[in-house]
Order: sequence, then structure tokens, then C-alpha cells
Amino acid sequence: MIQHYTRKNQIEEAIEVAAEAHHGQYRKGTHTPYITHPYAVGFILMEAGCTETVIIAGILHDTVEDTDMTLNFIRERFGDAVANIVDGCSEDKALRWRARKTERIEALKTASPEVCTVTCADKLHNLRTIISEYDDIGDSVWDRFHGGVEDQAWYYRSILSAIADRDAALQKNSSHVKLSTQANGTVQHQRDSQKTPAPLDAVNPQLFRQFQRTVAYLFEGEH
Repeated sequence: MIQHYTRKNQIEEAIEVAAEAHHGQYRKGTHTPYITHPYAVGFILMEAGCTETVIIAGILHDTVEDTDMTLNFIRERFGDAVANIVDGCSEDKALRWRARKTERIEALKTASPEVCTVTCADKLHNLRTIISEYDDIGDSVWDRFHGGVEDQAWYYRSILSAIADRDAALQKNSSHVKLSTQANGTVQHQRDSQKTPAPLDAVNPQLFRQFQRTVAYLFEGEH
């Protein structure tokens, strides 16, 4: 018991590993140390009640994509579950911008709920940062990003749509299963299917709604 409370836990270790990996990196177009982003993603996931595995993956989500850290290192240090989430959140930087973004968007349609949840937290923090900086410098904030506001709007809306489609497909499949296992008449089937709860492997609803509202606020003017 004493050992449990006197040694670092895995979240603390992930923070240290991420800090070392992202040392010397800065947020795009700013002097803000990059490590503030994965830290913030971890806090967002923690506030949403996510598991320790998901929080750790959120803290490490950019390490394989943007640093020299390997997936094998993460797998050996933090286990398969964390490594698989980080892998699912990593883009192939060898591809051109539109191609790699499209690849990730398509992958989200069948990704694990953990990958989609970390993606929501990641994009949510990105958008919150853009909104804060927009308040300070206006439209020039878009000069930092590929394609300006048009491409960024396409990107974030597409991510939102991919995750929504994924969960809608899960809900539809869940309803079909319920219908096939009951025999009380068509009307009763339809009523029961409407009451079917969201599947257990749906994306964290709290984060998805926050992401949805933030996309609407920034790109659709729903202030």
C-alpha cells in the first residue's frame, strides 16, 4: 500500500514521457510550448470521466506522429491498449495534407470508441485554442493553417460527420438485433427499437456534444 502511494502512476509517467518527446516544439504560429496541447487533451478526457488508458493515450496521442518516439516504445512502456489508441490517432505524414486528412476521416467511421473519444478531445482543444486566438487577432489566425478557414471547416466538419455516422450505424445495428429477438408484433417492435439505448461502444457523448457545439460556434456562427 505504501509503495502504491509513493511511486509515480502511469498518467504521471505519460506526462513526463510526452514532455520529453515534445521538448522544443511549439504550437503552430505561436511561442506556446507544444506540450500544453497533449496535457490539455488529457485534462479534457479526465473531466469527461474517461478511463486511465484513454487519458494516457490522449497525453501521448501526437508522440508517434510528431516526434521520434515509436509505437513499440509506447507498447512496451504503457501496454497494447494505449499503443492501439495512439496508433489510431496518428496520421501518415508522408501523405499530402488532404490525402492524410481524408484517410483519418475514413478510418474514424470504423474506429474504436477510444480512438474517436481521444480524437474528439484533441480537436475540441484545437478549436478552443483557435477561438481564443481569433478573439485576439481576428481572421489572421487562419493564416497558420493549411487552406485557411475553408479547408479547416471541411476538416472539422468531416471528422464530426464521420464519428456521427459511426455511432448512427452502431445504433441502427443495435435496433436490428432487438427487432430480430422479439415477436410481439410490428408496432411493438418499432416502439421497442426507439427505446434501444446507445451501444456501449459509442463515443463518449459528453465530448462529442462539446465538439459538435464548438464546430457550430466557429464555422457556422451559432454563437
